[in-house]
Amino acid sequence: MVRTSNLSNYSDVHYTDDRVAQSVVSHFDVSLPCLEPCRGNGSFFRHLPIGTEWCELAEGVDFFERTQPTKWIVTNPPFEEMTRWMEHSFSLAQEVVFFIPISKLYSSVPRMELVRQYGGVKRIVYVGSCRKVGFDIGFPFGAVHFSKGYVGPTHFDWDGLSVRKK
Repeated sequence: MVRTSNLSNYSDVHYTDDRVAQSVVSHFDVSLPCLEPCRGNGSFFRHLPIGTEWCELAEGVDFFERTQPTKWIVTNPPFEEMTRWMEHSFSLAQEVVFFIPISKLYSSVPRMELVRQYGGVKRIVYVGSCRKVGFDIGFPFGAVHFSKGYVGPTHFDWDGLSVRKK
């Protein structure tokens, strides 16, 4: 198992390849109002609907200070604070898409409880190893779509993204 927390040379900042972000956004029917809560280098933001709002802590706009609701949140959140990111995202949005290591969802009882209380996982679009999308970690990775009040089955797309980093 690769330990990623408290490593002196590890960064929780993983910028998404622009083509991968475009493929994630185009896979879902994202509409306004929409928020990209950790804009980073803007790869998701560039492909979200014009008028999407953003937060970026490095630019002084803290997502956790936001209280205004939105319909959609689409982002690649920091993995180390996944429970906190889920909790706040679920408090603001009806639809949430996180581009994450899939294990981050299922490896925590508190996260599973948050999902159950919120609604459910509507769809997981699996892309393979994190390395296939340009991140230097080897976990299974995908776009996870959470939907408020959703009680149906989780649809699993084994190869739903059309573009992968080579």
